[in-house]
Amino acid sequence: MKKVIFFIIAFSYIQFCNAQQNDVQIRFKKEAKDFTESLPLGNGRLGAMVFGNTQAERIALNEISLWSGGPQDADLDSAHLYLKPIQNLLLESKNKEAQALLMKHFVAKGRGSGYGNGANDKFGCYQTAGDLLIDWKDKNTHITQYQRVLNVENAMATTQYYRGNSKILQEVFTDFVNDIIWIKIKSTEPRGLNFDISLYRKENVLKNTATQNELILYGQLPSGKDKGMQYAVVATPVFCNGKIQALGEKMSVSDADECVIAIAIRTNYHYKNGSLTQGDVTAMAKKDLQYSTKNYEKAQKQSIKKYQSYFNACRWKMPAQKTAIDTLSTAERLLSFAKGNSDTQLPVLYFNFGRYLLISSSRPGLLPANLQGLWAVEYQTPWNGDYHLNINLQMNYWLTNATNLNALSQPLFQYTKNLVSQGEKTAQKYYNAKGWVAHVV
Repeated sequence: MKKVIFFIIAFSYIQFCNAQQNDVQIRFKKEAKDFTESLPLGNGRLGAMVFGNTQAERIALNEISLWSGGPQDADLDSAHLYLKPIQNLLLESKNKEAQALLMKHFVAKGRGSGYGNGANDKFGCYQTAGDLLIDWKDKNTHITQYQRVLNVENAMATTQYYRGNSKILQEVFTDFVNDIIWIKIKSTEPRGLNFDISLYRKENVLKNTATQNELILYGQLPSGKDKGMQYAVVATPVFCNGKIQALGEKMSVSDADECVIAIAIRTNYHYKNGSLTQGDVTAMAKKDLQYSTKNYEKAQKQSIKKYQSYFNACRWKMPAQKTAIDTLSTAERLLSFAKGNSDTQLPVLYFNFGRYLLISSSRPGLLPANLQGLWAVEYQTPWNGDYHLNINLQMNYWLTNATNLNALSQPLFQYTKNLVSQGEKTAQKYYNAKGWVAHVV
């Protein structure tokens, strides 16, 4: 029973199906209502979440380094003087007194992590880069045969449905080679694509512009009362056989039957030393688009090959025959499984999905996967979307050696190494000890 509950919790947001690949497809029969029902995509640096809305599509965007806040000296110089008194109180079973003394003299300066809500403090928090919005003009057209699928074998999210008589296919993937996000929308009917495209972020935006060739969203996050990290999102139509014009902050597409959009995201975070550079983040994002391939099919093929070099390194397959499971969404499969019905490929899907998430949120040379991998729609993420050292960060990487993803541990090792220099100061001030320490936030 515990295993059943575990599966239900882990897959609580999953739904849809077409009649195949039950071990690698997460399926929905409806649009996502919130974050937990969206389809997560990532290449270790960039993240995207596909909501699949047929009227106003939302693709939430992430970059793993995008944090508010900044460096600070939060150690209390006199903390070590209270270590022994706190220990003595505990030995005397005076737990409340020990707790009171600890909370007064053995914590960080000021607000610390903001008690888990540090977006506007120096501690900061991990944040979304914003949304790419696709606002369809023909909202009254009848929608039928809707399906939304995340295929963890090729790291691709597809949404397809009929808009009247026209079959619409939307593909999204985060490129493991060109390091950008791709969106392809296609209609079976000529001139079947009519929508507005825009970038949106509700706060800390300095620029949001549209031309016929690109959308630019640029801003800067706070670092307490100071200015913090800069970010830029640039989206451009790589191919569109319809008409494009700029309307305010939107790019309007009309009378097209195929449109390919490329998105680049950059911050001014320096991955090697953890500082902020003076680089032009908008120019950096434009450079990503300039040097990426302009051929969608080529980019897709190259990205899948790179992704599968990790995914296929430990591939679990379970033979399956055609059954009623083929017509169920993943959520429906979970309910069926909980009732005791056979679904031999559901545990396999769970295994494959777990590896997919780590591959998508951890890349050598960058930051490790945080509390939410690299996926967030919030400006104040739960518990700051940080790196909890009590167990959560370690749990993200439990499966690396066991499932042949050893290389993906490098960000965790590098992150740990980077804690040492400041951790030596903390060990001295709190324990009057040599070595280093990193407290749980």
